[in-house]
Amino acid sequence: TSGSTDITSTKATTMAKNDPDAKDATELSVQAGGLLATGNARSLSLTAGSKFRWRREQNQLSAGLAANYGQSGAAGSQVVATVENIQGNTRYDRFLGDVTLFLGVQARRDRFQGLDLRLQIDPGVGYYFIQEKNQQLWLEAGYDLLHDIRRDPDRQAKDPVTGAGLVDLAGDPIYSTDKTQTVHSGRLFAGYELALETGFKLSAGLEFLQGLSDTDIQRLNGTLQASAKVTEKLSMSLAFTERFDSKPVQGKKQFDTITTASLIYSFY
Repeated sequence: TSGSTDITSTKATTMAKNDPDAKDATELSVQAGGLLATGNARSLSLTAGSKFRWRREQNQLSAGLAANYGQSGAAGSQVVATVENIQGNTRYDRFLGDVTLFLGVQARRDRFQGLDLRLQIDPGVGYYFIQEKNQQLWLEAGYDLLHDIRRDPDRQAKDPVTGAGLVDLAGDPIYSTDKTQTVHSGRLFAGYELALETGFKLSAGLEFLQGLSDTDIQRLNGTLQASAKVTEKLSMSLAFTERFDSKPVQGKKQFDTITTASLIYSFY
């Protein structure tokens, strides 16, 4: 693992999974991993996460939680943190045939994205073009409310030459951006899932958000994940996630990618 399990992008907020032949379901899975290197290259990566799904008749509740930490440093130099985030989400679906009405809530705290908190609330409606037990294709449309609380060190104005944080005559930091930001957006999402009897699963999702309160803001998130069973309860998973933000926190890049390999154990 790279210490980068991600659940607050696209698929994490769209766990609709409307199996027309299933009425009741209770699922819980957990995963954890780590990497430790010493000597000339010193690094530590830790990741942990869990997912939960509860279904009764036409009602479904899903939730997820993940935490990541990473640090590294060459021999003779200081070891510094390179990854540090906590993520969580929950979503309720009400299925009406090929249509689902849903409400999703997710939160993210990420030091290296400059966020003390990113809260998103996503109500909307989805339609299933393919709704079979082993294959699903659906489209969602709705509204996204995003509220950011930014880290003070990332808000502070920087000297263009030295990169040091600027302070006023009283020694207090000079901030160049607001502490909070609220963005209202329209949201479109397309999702696909395939599950074979051999235990192989493939899922993909693409999400586009267009700012309404600030039309210069566009966000594009994508995920691709494949998993295969090793035993009845143990699976191997490989996943890729991308996130694009046209107006990130100052000093942060617009484009991020995450690639993960995991072992997943399902309790039931």
